[in-house]
Amino acid sequence: MSIDFTQHAASPFFSARGAELLVGGIELSELVGRIGHTPFYVYDRRVIAAQIGKLRAVLPREVELHYAMKANPMPELVRFVAPLVDGLDVASGRELETALTTGIAAQDISFAGPGKSVTELRRAIEADIIINMESPRELREIVAIATATGRRPKLCVRVNPDFELKSSGMKMGGGPKQFGVDAEAVPALLQSMRSLPVEFLGFHIFSGSQNLKSDSIIDAQQKALALAERLAPDAPAPVRVLNVGGGLGIPYFP
Repeated sequence: MSIDFTQHAASPFFSARGAELLVGGIELSELVGRIGHTPFYVYDRRVIAAQIGKLRAVLPREVELHYAMKANPMPELVRFVAPLVDGLDVASGRELETALTTGIAAQDISFAGPGKSVTELRRAIEADIIINMESPRELREIVAIATATGRRPKLCVRVNPDFELKSSGMKMGGGPKQFGVDAEAVPALLQSMRSLPVEFLGFHIFSGSQNLKSDSIIDAQQKALALAERLAPDAPAPVRVLNVGGGLGIPYFP
């Protein structure tokens, strides 16, 4: 059996020369020689910058674009992306440390994810970044750290919405989930925050990710905005931040 290696799947980002894929105009065999071993990851900065530029060009000015580091936390890549976006979203203590090396302002870094450890929460509070608080348990630990250190942590409440993102690869709403506080429990939690040593900034609401249907994304984001408006009267301060998360799906297989 013979295989024709000169046939490549069409790609909008990388071309081929003969039997070799080109990345940044460089043949893979040349890159292997430079690096000295396989396997390895290689990225084209121009492609990354161009993709971010295309997305920013169609977003309204009022909408900020944040990079979720869980997508790829490679330090050099994060440091390259940071100046091209409005903020970074981290999901672990290690990601937080990487984000802090980029020079991006603390107010533009947010920490999401269930099950944050006390050590991670303490580091986030020390760094003065925004914590997307996921549960009453997490709130109690944040308040304990704030009381002990005299700091006033910046918080957004992560809401588990009462709707789901239809046709999403990963659903994060519409029923019991490990992410966030159930929507019906949020008003009481917000009212309890009025007397706590924390700074309320807003909400983190999204119901799923990896969705390729624009109508579904529009519907979910409209519902997220409506939910935020419904919850706002119980908040201890005006809503200044609404993180609709999720992003846009990537058509990996095509």
